[in-house]
Amino acid sequence: MYLKSIQIVNFRNFKNAHFDFDKGTNTIIGENDSGKSNALAAIRILLDSNFLYTGKNLKESDFCHDLDDWRGHWIIISATFDGLTDEDTDNESCDEIRIGLEDCEKIDEGCAWTKQLIQSNGTSCGTVTLYIRPSANIQKKLHEAQSPEEFNKTRDSIQLADYDFDYRARSMMDFTKDGQYTKIVGNIDEGKYEYQEDTKALGVSIHILDFWKCISVCYIGALRDVKEELYRRSNPLKKIFDVSADNLSKEEIRGVEKKAADLNKALTSISFVKSMEQGINDRLHNIVGLVYSPDVSVSSRLQENIDIISRYLSLLPTDEKDMDYLGLGHLNVIYMALKMVEFDARRNHEVLNIMLIEEPEAHIHTHIQKSLFSHLKSAHEYTQVLMTTHSTHISEVSHIHSMNILKKSGKYSIVMHPDNHLDCFGNSHLNLKNGLSLTVCLERYLDAKRSTLLFSKGVILVEGDAEEILIPAMVEKAMGVSLDELGIGLVNVGSVAFEYIASMFSTERVQKYCAILTDSDVQIPGTKSGKGQAEGLGRSRKEKLEALFGQNAWVDYFFAPHTFEVDFAGEQENRKFISALIDEYYKREDSAQVHKEEINGTEAQRYDAVMGMAKQLGKGWMATLLAGKIDSSVTIPDYILNALAFASQEVVTENIRNKMKDYESKIGLRYPVSQNSKGSNVSRFLKFQDRLLKEKN
Repeated sequence: MYLKSIQIVNFRNFKNAHFDFDKGTNTIIGENDSGKSNALAAIRILLDSNFLYTGKNLKESDFCHDLDDWRGHWIIISATFDGLTDEDTDNESCDEIRIGLEDCEKIDEGCAWTKQLIQSNGTSCGTVTLYIRPSANIQKKLHEAQSPEEFNKTRDSIQLADYDFDYRARSMMDFTKDGQYTKIVGNIDEGKYEYQEDTKALGVSIHILDFWKCISVCYIGALRDVKEELYRRSNPLKKIFDVSADNLSKEEIRGVEKKAADLNKALTSISFVKSMEQGINDRLHNIVGLVYSPDVSVSSRLQENIDIISRYLSLLPTDEKDMDYLGLGHLNVIYMALKMVEFDARRNHEVLNIMLIEEPEAHIHTHIQKSLFSHLKSAHEYTQVLMTTHSTHISEVSHIHSMNILKKSGKYSIVMHPDNHLDCFGNSHLNLKNGLSLTVCLERYLDAKRSTLLFSKGVILVEGDAEEILIPAMVEKAMGVSLDELGIGLVNVGSVAFEYIASMFSTERVQKYCAILTDSDVQIPGTKSGKGQAEGLGRSRKEKLEALFGQNAWVDYFFAPHTFEVDFAGEQENRKFISALIDEYYKREDSAQVHKEEINGTEAQRYDAVMGMAKQLGKGWMATLLAGKIDSSVTIPDYILNALAFASQEVVTENIRNKMKDYESKIGLRYPVSQNSKGSNVSRFLKFQDRLLKEKN
């Protein structure tokens, strides 16, 4: 069996979160303070016998931060285990949590997901749930309150000491589904409380200590002192030895214990030890006399028991004398390898081993990160790995079907699953050929560079190198903030096939705003370099994006009137930067003068001149050179500012708005007086943002 999912209700920054896991290695990704550590803490509270968390540890801050008043509310942590085999259920504790298809026939709509899970894979599943809830006496008083005053009086009297920890098995409720929590507990904030001991919904009571014996949970924290762990008596080497000691023959055990006894004899036979013993006895005789003096002997107390002797097992680098010679990165890798060997040794003792790792990339080189993750992925079927990470390199080799992405939403965090119905979307909307899986294709596509979008607060997709290079430079120069500061990930798709990666962003998958920036390629009459077919392709691209994402609130598309370079030059203030580039690139003054006149000439002349330069220099190199010449007076085209406003609408706070305005004031920019002026970059950006917020509200 393996851990399929965790439901967390009202715990710390989780209001009603549902984590999905797969066999092998899983990742939990999220920004700072989004709840990655809290998610692992919830799992440990429920499943880790070494993490003692009882009523004495319960704090007010353990209740969801979104609750106005924690009193009376429940904390629910529920684990679902999938793939239970007959061999698993031979273990009595595992059999106690088992839910079969026959049980599903008795459940109501709120538990339909359990039935679907069992039917989808043809094996049994099981659940273990912890309810942290008020005592039965308190619940009954709340339920029987005859007036709001009586209800509030009882509720106000509740203390943390009134809460019970109730472990149960075989609950089939999806507590994160709308209405299920209030169905069980009631709407407390409206003075309604349900008092029930419905075993069908809540499950049956179990002795959690018995269940803990059949699983093993290892937690490797982010701030870990590996050397201290390795020097402890209960270090992984000792645990591996203890688990495997049954395989030792009696001759091997006797041989080791006899050598320990011989060592004790040899030590006490040393002449200096004998004289030391005589000296101590002589001193005692001098102090208290022969009659009252105790007679003592010096002996070696090395334990002649193999269990005690095995405590002295330790690891050393092959060519060194001490672990201190190794760096933190190697120590971390060694420790994780030890834990994997320990879990492998326990395979016949526990039904399931779960390893929880916080930030495995700590102190580890990027190439080793990817190698480490790849080998963790291929770990034994008895070991399941759940890790939190900030590493784009680990994300690059992760599978999005075993990935949970956290996002802060006000006072609580939500869990997003990028593969949720993704293949269904691909097959029904994208018409993928040859049975291709959109999930698999995206996993191959998300390299370390592109996987930044998983960590971003908002995303802008662009089609080429020029946009990737010049847009971040324009935003920072003109607005005083960087895309990194805003948490916006700008990803170069390298084509116009935006739909594949944009498919991840939706209400049912990744709830982040994704702006698509592309060209209309509208041809300008009178140009020499324009291509008629490009305009037609631009129209069909617009129609395709409208059909795919027209009803998707999380994705929008923004078209350049022509192309990125042409529309950059279309802003009058930007032509001085192109002219400066012409002066640098063209050695002959007459050629440079002709090109500058064309840049400032008709729209058709400007189009041909800019596209000619882009062809000669290369679009990416031209953008790189321009990025070094632009200053705070650069004008960002409207379609780019609109895209930035869309992608950053959950990011731009009042503080950031004020920072932009202050920057604009400090660099001496003023809103142009001309009636034809569009206004400054900052004013236009904020206007676009305000319009979005108004439409949303």
